[in-house]
Amino acid sequence: MDELALHDTFATARVGGQTLGDGELHVWAVPLTGDPERLGAHLSKAENQRLSRFHFADHRRRYQIGHGALRLILAGYLGCGPADVEFTAGPRGKPYLAAAGPHFNLSHSGKLALIGVSKTEVGLDVEKVRRLDSLTEIARKHFSPSEFAALDALQGDARELAFYRCWTRKEAYIKALGEGLSMPLDVFDVSLCEEPRFVAIRDGKEDAAKWSMLDVSPGPEFVGAAAMRALGVGVQRFRLADA
Repeated sequence: MDELALHDTFATARVGGQTLGDGELHVWAVPLTGDPERLGAHLSKAENQRLSRFHFADHRRRYQIGHGALRLILAGYLGCGPADVEFTAGPRGKPYLAAAGPHFNLSHSGKLALIGVSKTEVGLDVEKVRRLDSLTEIARKHFSPSEFAALDALQGDARELAFYRCWTRKEAYIKALGEGLSMPLDVFDVSLCEEPRFVAIRDGKEDAAKWSMLDVSPGPEFVGAAAMRALGVGVQRFRLADA
């Protein structure tokens, strides 16, 4: 199995021994490497049908491990078998549990998936840091004027890191809302510095003071963020054992 370097804050854990408290976020890191069959065995018929449409073995492996791990982790909180977990979708496609249970969100990049679980709506995004020739173009198109100005004042590695911080924080927020690509990314501002926070939400629908933005970066090669409509959020981090 390929060894993926994660921060020490992500303690290796098996599913089932965790208690999810009010105002808590549990973040699970799942390496998308190795034999996919064990976790892939948990997939539903519909998920296997989707799996069959992937043309590349690496894409198939990541889907099997990521979605199988999601079922396994949620089953630990629900006290059922992974195959018994049932999903439904919100108006714009965001997945939810069909029965009562925690909120969750899945993101993946490179050879790693992150899964966030909480009692409150949560959005989570992770990106593997890599050089982007189109970084400035993407930022100019999607960042707010103040975010782009902050980014444009930076150079080199600091500029690259700030870009990924901004991008993952913005993605985490729209994923928490379940808006997907229908929501413009430039109607709210987030910080680009080490401290994650909302700066402003200008669409009149949400109050930035009622939201928490959290850094959940799992390792030195990744940047991750989570957004929750809650204050004083406590974060516990896990690395899924044998995954």
